[in-house]
Amino acid sequence: MRGQSVVDPLMGGLVDQVVGLDFDVDGWPVKTVPRRQVQDMTEDERAETAVADPPMVTVGIDLAGYSGTTGACRVTWAERPVVEVLDARSDDDLLAAMRTADKTGLDSPIGWPVAFTSLLAAHQAGTKLPVRSRYVPHSGGRDGLVRFTHRLTDDVAWKRTGAGKQRPLSVAADKLGIVAMRAVDLLERLAEAGTAVPRDGSGSVVEVYPAFALIQWGLAGKDSYKGAKPAAPTARAEILAGLADGLSLDISERVRGRCTRSDHDLDGLISAVVARAAACGMTHSPTSDEEQAMAAVEGWMHLPRRDVPLTAVRDGVAL
Repeated sequence: MRGQSVVDPLMGGLVDQVVGLDFDVDGWPVKTVPRRQVQDMTEDERAETAVADPPMVTVGIDLAGYSGTTGACRVTWAERPVVEVLDARSDDDLLAAMRTADKTGLDSPIGWPVAFTSLLAAHQAGTKLPVRSRYVPHSGGRDGLVRFTHRLTDDVAWKRTGAGKQRPLSVAADKLGIVAMRAVDLLERLAEAGTAVPRDGSGSVVEVYPAFALIQWGLAGKDSYKGAKPAAPTARAEILAGLADGLSLDISERVRGRCTRSDHDLDGLISAVVARAAACGMTHSPTSDEEQAMAAVEGWMHLPRRDVPLTAVRDGVAL
């Protein structure tokens, strides 16, 4: 009954997102608690209420072109969320992990710019090439990103975070393209089970960008947490501490060590947290007609909302 609603004949109507539900010998519900009321309960009342739904499970994957530098984490969103580092040696490992999740955060583009694919099609056909253009300028006067190299979601996310010189990598003109090829293959294999995977993030998989998520949460430090630079392990430890504090995470020493040593494992954890936020409606989805149309083709990067603290993501209840 995960995330479903039920009709309670004793209450005479629909009870949204039941948390506690029991039945008497005749099959009638004797205890129903709407999820929206949980935050108003005392600690004793919560303890007395049996939880009908299993906790949400999210998986985060920091996808690389090859398995050696791919990281994957799973978070089970119990009262104290539990973090696991998962095997990521092969596509089969990743697909197995994704199938255990209510929502997967995938750190990879899952589409290419429409203008770029139009350029390739025109070049292949020998017809006139489309005109090179940019998205609308940033509110501060900075030019928008180039439409051939970046998707609409890249431009929107870059402007929303105020990342400045930290522009998203280009899926069309950078080595990120090989990662996207692997990503869309994973999504195709996932969809072979019978459930389509929308590119706008409304389904079981959502595109994420950990570095931008950290900006949104106020956890981006002055030193890069990427790679093997001397300051990177300390930066990773600080990010992990911020996530653990804000989310009350249950992190074993093994997981702590992995996420401190490897930015890939840490990005896997961040991706799993963004997946939780997206599943709870706490990210920026495509809203305008243009955004929705482009997201269906190019994909859409979900950024956490700045007005939603990590404690709300943990609880799954927007303030």
